[in-house]
Amino acid sequence: MSDLWQTAYDLALLPALRAGIRALAPFRPKISQGLAGRAATFAQIRRFLESGPRGAETEGGIWFHGTSVGEFLQAVPLILRLKEARPERPVWFSFFSPSVEERARAFTGCDLAFYLPEDTRPAMRELIALLRPGLVVFSKFDIWRNVITECRAAGVPTAVTAATLSPDSGRLSGLSGSFHRSFYRHLDLVCAISDQDGDSFARLGVPRERIVTTGDTRFDQTWERAAKVQPDDPLVEPFHGWGESPVFALGSTWPTDEEHLLPAVAALAASHPELRFVLVPHETTPEHLENLRRFLNGQGLSFETYSSFNAGTGNAKRVGPATRAVVVDRVGVLAAVYRAAALVYVGGSFGKGVHNVMEPACFGLPVLFGPNHLNSYEARLMLAAGGAAAVDSSTAAVDAVEKLLADPDTCKQAGASAQRVVRDNLGATGRTLHELASRFSVAAV
Repeated sequence: MSDLWQTAYDLALLPALRAGIRALAPFRPKISQGLAGRAATFAQIRRFLESGPRGAETEGGIWFHGTSVGEFLQAVPLILRLKEARPERPVWFSFFSPSVEERARAFTGCDLAFYLPEDTRPAMRELIALLRPGLVVFSKFDIWRNVITECRAAGVPTAVTAATLSPDSGRLSGLSGSFHRSFYRHLDLVCAISDQDGDSFARLGVPRERIVTTGDTRFDQTWERAAKVQPDDPLVEPFHGWGESPVFALGSTWPTDEEHLLPAVAALAASHPELRFVLVPHETTPEHLENLRRFLNGQGLSFETYSSFNAGTGNAKRVGPATRAVVVDRVGVLAAVYRAAALVYVGGSFGKGVHNVMEPACFGLPVLFGPNHLNSYEARLMLAAGGAAAVDSSTAAVDAVEKLLADPDTCKQAGASAQRVVRDNLGATGRTLHELASRFSVAAV
């Protein structure tokens, strides 16, 4: 069956996927950007290899792969520790989504960051021949069939770190389960974030002796980043104009979130004149920002845009004390927003799945999110610990916020519980590195 799936993938599934992506490219700038990036990958790698002595020292390096920002952040602490232990060892990071391109290319912890080429057997064979890795590490779940196929052919072991696969994942059942089982079973090591996730990988044929629970490295990375954002941080400075007024931050929201949360903002603004709001859209497109401005104007709520404060320039100003809201129209300031907040809603959870709930929890904040949160192990932990609340409507969101505002002790205790979840899960980086080093000599630290 494995050979049949390989043939089906190479001759039917992958060509159909490629055709679909190319058809959408003219209408989706990010897809077009990704296609252009993938087309340039091999030229980029060859330039790197020809650039000097370090480029030539590729054999025995470690190739990490992650689809987007979250997976990149999970790989970062591992890459940094590996480089710190052996600076001469090559480490590369490949990615799929354009959303992480800028951040990955700017990351100095690895030798090279590049788009993963299209998952054809010739492309993966060429990539492995160029890099000559001693180990390939997938971050979280973005595991490509022909990477596995060609690694096996070349004798290169493969591992997954911060491995995640929820029990209700579509990959586990039916034809999808059969397809994924045909190559997941060849993984040499799975470092799962939880026993439950490890069980899911076992269902896809990974031998039990190759599965170990090490936790999620993103807890370590997020905790370290949050610790650097103090109240006197220049990016936090604009919010000091609100003094002691409580701040409700809506972080990384999509229109599907705002359909439910903006009516809640309107209701809360009317009943709590002391409450202030920070709206942080996931994508700061002109259209999205204009929709937020239109809403605030329609409600008669005074607002300012974050870019108007000139934060971090040495010439920053503070938000006016009577201003009810700030619309964040630039990227890279979400941690500063959370540092200034009293409670937080994290977006994505009225769509495909909730975004990063760890970050606000690091600051000891109670966290709200929508109904689609099963993709997040940490969100489930925070719910169980009483540090978070899931809301499925604007009414439920208002009720949850009202409860926290009515009793400062309850709010503080919920925030402490959310933060405790993060603290209790620190250390995954060390555990994961230990497993990698004990099984693959190239990963010795």
